[in-house]
Amino acid sequence: MYDTFCISAGQFQSKKKNAAFSRKHRYLNYGLLGIASTLGRSGYTPIVIHGLFDTPSTTLNICEQYGIRDTRNPILLSIPSFFALEWAQTFSSLIREYYPDKKIIVGGRWVIGNQDQWMKSYLDVDLVVPGLVGANILDIVSLMNTYATQTSATQFRSNNFATTEYRHLHEKDLFQPSIEVSTGCGMGCSFCEEKDIKLSKLKSATIVAEEMFAIIKYSDFVKPTPYLEASMFIATKEWAEQLYLERQKRGVSCDWRIETRVDKLKARNIPALAKAGLKVVDLGLESGSLKQLERMNKTNNPKSYLATARELIQTAFDNGIWVKVNVLLYAGETSASINETVNWLSNMQKAIKGVSAGPVIVYGLPSDAEVFIKELERLGAAAVETDVIGVTNVSPSSTIDYDASIEISKNICREFMDSRDYYDLKSFSYFSRDYTYQEFQRDLDGLAQEDVSFKL
Repeated sequence: MYDTFCISAGQFQSKKKNAAFSRKHRYLNYGLLGIASTLGRSGYTPIVIHGLFDTPSTTLNICEQYGIRDTRNPILLSIPSFFALEWAQTFSSLIREYYPDKKIIVGGRWVIGNQDQWMKSYLDVDLVVPGLVGANILDIVSLMNTYATQTSATQFRSNNFATTEYRHLHEKDLFQPSIEVSTGCGMGCSFCEEKDIKLSKLKSATIVAEEMFAIIKYSDFVKPTPYLEASMFIATKEWAEQLYLERQKRGVSCDWRIETRVDKLKARNIPALAKAGLKVVDLGLESGSLKQLERMNKTNNPKSYLATARELIQTAFDNGIWVKVNVLLYAGETSASINETVNWLSNMQKAIKGVSAGPVIVYGLPSDAEVFIKELERLGAAAVETDVIGVTNVSPSSTIDYDASIEISKNICREFMDSRDYYDLKSFSYFSRDYTYQEFQRDLDGLAQEDVSFKL
């Protein structure tokens, strides 16, 4: 049985259309699993349970099967997004109802921000911890009785990377693994949550290879394809060559995936990274419009930026790497600027595996979101209220409202990605490991083309 319960809050519905295949996503809360791994190395017996799209009561039933009735340690509740906030509130209420003596600690830096007092009241929990937790979780758990009388804890921060142990993960063989290799970004893009957070040093190639080896050797993963988690992956040729050598020493051959910026991953390093196992790149292009790139604060030299993107995507394709391009419909968008982006993508279509497009969304409670919303409004956008706390949709301009931006985004995706491309990219990192392409095809039966963001 387990003595520490780490719960990743789920969602009552998917962010996009609530189709059957959408509910097959298993987004790993690797931060929470890292916390559990730290606890496990310190004598605790933790279990990490993801709420996913299960009801809070179903998740609590799973906790009861693992022995939550008997633990005296606080329950750790992580909120990975604002879309999980209502679910977390319901789960917290169930704990209060059935286990009133148990204490609840809440984390989730993207959601909490500076609103720890509001969050504590809204969720009716004992402690809210803003920021990165890291190894400080040991002090937080052991000193819970001291902290319980306070409104919130000190903002703990740690950039130390420790090995993630998947033995603590409920249904571990249904998740694709993640390896955190850096935090932060600090590039100042107006829409980014990490625009002001300094980029940390990339984890050493030796440690990354060792974690890949551990995932393969000490788990039942049939074909692990790790996501090297970093908001902005920056690697040198020397790092890539070292990773190749370290993988060779250990007999590691798994493919892996990254997310990065156009202007930070150098095309000249792609061959070495491909040799070291890089297979998928999520590339934050955002736009093919020079004006829109400037409005986003994405670059000071948009022409050079797009030339660099072209070289990077082509080089990746030439080295057998899939590129999924991210496109953002930003404030001030017009049909002309969208056509610029579509035309740019069309010129690179053979080298692109897929496209993910969508309008800018503002995350944060009103006091946190106010500044960004005003910035968008100055560029001609308009805020659109939603029924999700902390989520504000945006009409990009007077000529493109929110609903139109959703349809435009879907059309862009469909033009550059079919159902096979979509499945390949999702199954590499996000779909449940037991979700086959045949099952995916069956789940598409009865859906109309306008229901999905890929070509049927």
